[in-house]
Amino acid sequence: MNIPLLFLALGAVFAGFIPFGSFVSANGKAIELPFHLTFSIAPVAVGLLGILIASALYKTQNDNPQKVIEACGRAYRWAYHKYYIDEIYMFVTKRVLFNMVGRPAAWFDRHVVDGMINGYASVTSSSSEAIKTMQSGRLQTYSMFFLGGVLLIALLLLLNFM
Repeated sequence: MNIPLLFLALGAVFAGFIPFGSFVSANGKAIELPFHLTFSIAPVAVGLLGILIASALYKTQNDNPQKVIEACGRAYRWAYHKYYIDEIYMFVTKRVLFNMVGRPAAWFDRHVVDGMINGYASVTSSSSEAIKTMQSGRLQTYSMFFLGGVLLIALLLLLNFM
């Protein structure tokens, strides 16, 4: 597992030296991206400070982490629980959004949409029961209905254009 991580780390180190500005631009000219050393010092220093503090606390087994937890008190508990963002998210999504949006949408789907579909199915079933008696399997009957339909359409068209 360490070898793939090593390859990823090497790729991340050397990716900064690839001139991406000359590869990706709207007009084909290289984009010059300035590097400001003063903006880079603070994040690296904070990261190194965090690494040093963690190594001092956890390099050997001791009571120092527990002492830090007790000294920080409520601030540690809030940070440990990620400032309760997950709990707030669950409250908003499950209690508020689900009850105010999900339940009415489910009711609308169950009663209105399903009711319309069931109504169409009922009308289709009723009309098929009504016209089932017209199906006899005799070709003469089918051709008579076809001829009657054609004559009815021709009559309607004649009346419409007169």
